[in-house]
Amino acid sequence: MARLLEGRRALVTGAARGIGEATVERFRADGAQVVGCDLAGAGADIDCDVSDEAQVGACFAEAERRVGPLDVVVANAGILRVAPLVDESLAQFRRVLDVNLVGVFLCLREAARRLAPRGAGTILATASQAGRHGYADLGAYCASKFAVVGLVEALAKELAPSGVRVACVAPALVATRMQDELAEGYARSHGSTAEEMRSALVSNVPVRRMAEAAEVASVFAFLASDLASYVSGVTIPIDAGEAT
Repeated sequence: MARLLEGRRALVTGAARGIGEATVERFRADGAQVVGCDLAGAGADIDCDVSDEAQVGACFAEAERRVGPLDVVVANAGILRVAPLVDESLAQFRRVLDVNLVGVFLCLREAARRLAPRGAGTILATASQAGRHGYADLGAYCASKFAVVGLVEALAKELAPSGVRVACVAPALVATRMQDELAEGYARSHGSTAEEMRSALVSNVPVRRMAEAAEVASVFAFLASDLASYVSGVTIPIDAGEAT
């Protein structure tokens, strides 16, 4: 039996850790040729700051030089900042948007320019439950992820005639370094410990645990495959019923 992504060629951003790293591993296990990119020194296949337009273009060109024309792009790179909006500086707010929104825009645009003329392919992005619901002390992050959902819905309609599908996932709590940063940030603002905040966050999840990065990667694998041939323009919650 052929593997789920046999013959696919994929690029994954934010690939050095967490969801991105798990997605690279899952895609390769499913038969895809995958190039992962991340910031310089992070340990991915290609160095790329997704907020830099020139670097994004160079990254796509190098990925296609290595594996050939891309079939799948996963715009996953993102950062988190925990701070009340009244304490947020303009520079800090812009930095979150530069990575989480501008970076996704640049990757989606580059992917669309390459895949649409070929008449096939899948473009995916990582949103968040913070792109569906507002959360205290996550104003910049929420703003960026709500915008990602909008970008995906708009681009899906634009690319539908070309045969390219566009979708994103909206994970809730995932056991990654970013969730450690979330618990640590909340702990600082609430005068508690990171472990106490982590327990409080998990207590809101019906299954009483965080998702594993591999569980998010499995949804990406489905979306990138022919099993999702009629799925486009959607944001798939991965939250075990927490926010639905």
